[in-house]
Amino acid sequence: RASTPASYRRGQAGHKMADEEVVAEQAPAEAETPAVEEPTKAEDDVPLEKRKPVPKPDETELRNKINEEQADIETIQARLNEIKESLDKREAGRGDSKEVQEAKSRMSESKQVSRRMASEKRAIFDEISAADDMRQQQMDLTQRLKSQLTHNSIEAIDSKIKDLEHAQQTQSMSVKDEKKILEEIKKLNANKPMIKSLEEAKDALDKVTQHRSSLYNRLREKNQELTVVKEEEEIHRAALEEAKSKDEAKRADIPGLYKERDELRKKMKDKRDLQRKLRDEFNEQLKQWRDYQKAVRDAKQKEYIAYKAAKQAEYEAAKKAYEEEEAKRDPWEEEKMICEQLIDFVSKYVPKEVETKVSEAKIEMPAGAKMMKKADLDDEDFGFGGAVNTKKKNAKKKGKPEASAPVKAKVVKLNYAPADFALWEKLGFSAPSTSEDCPELLKKLEDKREWLKTAPPKKTKKQLQEEKEAAEKAEKEAAEAAEKAAAEKEATEAAEKAAKEAKDAETEAEKKVAAEKAAKAAAAEPAFDLAKAKAE
Repeated sequence: RASTPASYRRGQAGHKMADEEVVAEQAPAEAETPAVEEPTKAEDDVPLEKRKPVPKPDETELRNKINEEQADIETIQARLNEIKESLDKREAGRGDSKEVQEAKSRMSESKQVSRRMASEKRAIFDEISAADDMRQQQMDLTQRLKSQLTHNSIEAIDSKIKDLEHAQQTQSMSVKDEKKILEEIKKLNANKPMIKSLEEAKDALDKVTQHRSSLYNRLREKNQELTVVKEEEEIHRAALEEAKSKDEAKRADIPGLYKERDELRKKMKDKRDLQRKLRDEFNEQLKQWRDYQKAVRDAKQKEYIAYKAAKQAEYEAAKKAYEEEEAKRDPWEEEKMICEQLIDFVSKYVPKEVETKVSEAKIEMPAGAKMMKKADLDDEDFGFGGAVNTKKKNAKKKGKPEASAPVKAKVVKLNYAPADFALWEKLGFSAPSTSEDCPELLKKLEDKREWLKTAPPKKTKKQLQEEKEAAEKAEKEAAEAAEKAAAEKEATEAAEKAAKEAKDAETEAEKKVAAEKAAKAAAAEPAFDLAKAKAE
């Protein structure tokens, strides 16, 4: 039997495409917030082999640096609180001037506005975070749906289906090809709901993206408003400081506290600026790394597409070679070899006087087939292990029979291994139980060998399956027809019975009416007078 080509199967490989998004921690300070940068698409078209690899930025290192700066900020804030408490205690015992009170009032109003805007800004940040999560979910859903589809629109699917139907109607093709086209059309129609889901996912993604952009716009506007309020707050603070400085001009013991407070505030501002700078640098490095990762994925995708095309071509060539090799094979090769082997086996148990001469009727074996030698047909090699149930296989005969006298062979019981029965069933015979059955079976095997020489081609599995399906269909239709006929017969009998019952009821009613009429007529006639009748 010809060997099947090795590269007869295709494999599919999937690439998992994932992107990590890093969100830097925000400082708990109310007045300072990190800069917001909306991600943009990569515009670098430099080939991947010419680009320098971009390492992924270390988020842990960023957090450690920010935590160090935050620890310093908390230390500074604690010292500022101490200075504030000290100054508050000093001011508690003395009243403020009208100018200081007005400056404090304006400062308080400005702080309230600043706090309100800062709260609104934090709310916008929360909405942005929720929108980012929703956007990522929609992006993952869209990417997953795209990976499962071969066409990106219903129009493309309809166009492909139209082309397949046109090819089916205008081109001559086999039933197998038509079924293949119908299966492909069925798969394409099954993809339409997924196309609709993809479009809905895209619409949802667009809406989320638009909502996210509007949130960023609101955040920018809120930052601008907050900047204006902060500037006003600084102006009011400066006015308050100026008013206080006038009231405290005589307080020479506390200038050092104010100076230290100002230095600490400046130092805290520098610390927060450094935190913002670290986040901005990290976000820029992260953006570059993502652009590089996208370029790597695109290059791998191109390489995979080329590899897939090469494997497809290899598969088609192997499939063609396999089909050509299968077409050259003799469909009855196995049956012919088994028939020859069984003839040799049965011949050993046929008496010489009745054994059929088969030397001249040698079957033509196909090219490449190997005829087994007589030595290879021993019980152990051929598979009929222990077929002869005798104590001595080559026992010597006690005497030679006369040439003219017929030889009556001893009936020998034949035993087989379980696998040996499949050889007989392959040719449609039952294995002989004793040597007495061998002469008749030998004649049948020789007839079978002659038939195999001119045997028609075997039916393919597809043809056998179609015949089986046709037989099952015919049997099903016959059963349905019989069931229908039985139902019609039952309905006819029921109708006839009902008609007969109705007719009987009508006859009984007519008899009853006639009896009633006779009774009424008899009652209306005068009674018969016997004496009067005699006299008359």
